[in-house]
Amino acid sequence: MTGLTRRSLLGASVLAVAGAAVGCSSSTDKATSASGGTTGSLDWWDHFSSFKRLNDDWAKTQSPSLKTNVAHTYYDASKAPQAFQLAHQANKMPDVYSNVVGLPLPALVSGNWVHEITLPEDVKSKLPKDAFTEGITQLDGKLYGFPMFSFRQSSTLVWVNKDHWSKAGLDPNNVPADYAGFKDALDKLKSAGIQPLTLAIGADGGRIRDQVDDMAQTAGFPGYQGLQFATGEYSYDHDAYVTVIEFLKELNDAKLIMPGSNNFGVVDARTRFASGAVATFIDGIWCAGGSKALAPPIVDKLASGQVLVPTAGTNPWCYRGRPSSGYFVSADSKNPDAAGKLLASFMSEDYQSGMIEAMDQPPLNLDLVASSKAIDAYKKGVDFCKTNVFQMPQAIVKNPQQAKVDALRKPVTPHVGNIVQGYLGGSIKDLKAELKKLSDATAADRARAIQKAKAAGAKVSEDDYAFSDWKPGQDYGAAK
Repeated sequence: MTGLTRRSLLGASVLAVAGAAVGCSSSTDKATSASGGTTGSLDWWDHFSSFKRLNDDWAKTQSPSLKTNVAHTYYDASKAPQAFQLAHQANKMPDVYSNVVGLPLPALVSGNWVHEITLPEDVKSKLPKDAFTEGITQLDGKLYGFPMFSFRQSSTLVWVNKDHWSKAGLDPNNVPADYAGFKDALDKLKSAGIQPLTLAIGADGGRIRDQVDDMAQTAGFPGYQGLQFATGEYSYDHDAYVTVIEFLKELNDAKLIMPGSNNFGVVDARTRFASGAVATFIDGIWCAGGSKALAPPIVDKLASGQVLVPTAGTNPWCYRGRPSSGYFVSADSKNPDAAGKLLASFMSEDYQSGMIEAMDQPPLNLDLVASSKAIDAYKKGVDFCKTNVFQMPQAIVKNPQQAKVDALRKPVTPHVGNIVQGYLGGSIKDLKAELKKLSDATAADRARAIQKAKAAGAKVSEDDYAFSDWKPGQDYGAAK
């Protein structure tokens, strides 16, 4: 099974998968906590390295109130999907687990992965209405996924080491936004004897896939993950995708990307950046927290910039789906009521404040960030996302029966990240042709899934994916 990336947690996937957040990870160490006077146990697994200390402490504080021993275990994001799958096969899943499995909600329900979540009304009232979406966080009116994070976030901000940039005569608080200006800055870093840039291109290619999807949007692609919003057609071979990947190749050929980056997973690349070995890293809003978990001294040296655009003055607009799931309660749980209460506690003011100070994914209420103790670079990234990330149209919101299609979809490979790996490595020569193959294969997979769903009685069609009234630069609300 293939684990998904943070894009799913943003509710962004056109498959409406129920999310995952694999960007922040540092090591495979685990932590458990216990409290006297409790009976029974509640196992809680996740892969949020920035939240590791917060969650370790939270497990201790919640044990007495839940009257059960809450044991928190952190898994490296690259290893969590396999660990969760093995636990599921053995019917030994934890009571609460983070969403990194890589399956759409209908498949999680039918596969006996999840238990319905019951939340107190006062907790529900703290969540926005669009946090409860059929097929994304709930199915047949039952809540299965617990939404925690704002969809207004990005995996593709530019993070810089202020010391390195200043040494090269660059202003770290004014990171160039356009391709030419950014490349010029990297050239100056190289001339100053500083390694300019690293990217997480390696592993399964999931992170660079997400980042190319983002940069394609800011390069003019009118959709997400190859799907055009207005027409519902898959067009990975759109000029915007070609422009982005050609730019990455230009940087790579000029030796501005750190050697080995084509094999780096997220942890590998972020470790180089956090340790000071490289000046610039394209990473998500969670980079500050993830880097702090690896090397705390880096935090005071961080500055951030926006998602890059091909030409100066271009609107850096990105689009994401409705909030997706951060956590699930396992179908194996012997104490689902306590598991639901643990999730409900995440909406408390103390935990929300801890989330923000950990500087990982921002909470549903972004207004809490401005007055927080988070560093300026993180606040700047959140402000950028508040202004430039918009809610996109989704087939599953338009027609909840599309959940039955999602359950039948299969991963299509090689995906965009794999194509980037091959193109930068030289094994792929005709980029446009390879992207066209991906468009055709993805469209064929959707057509097959729709046909099977219709044969089983679902009232769905490809028209559900077309939104002729979509307009760029604004939240889509017509399908509510």
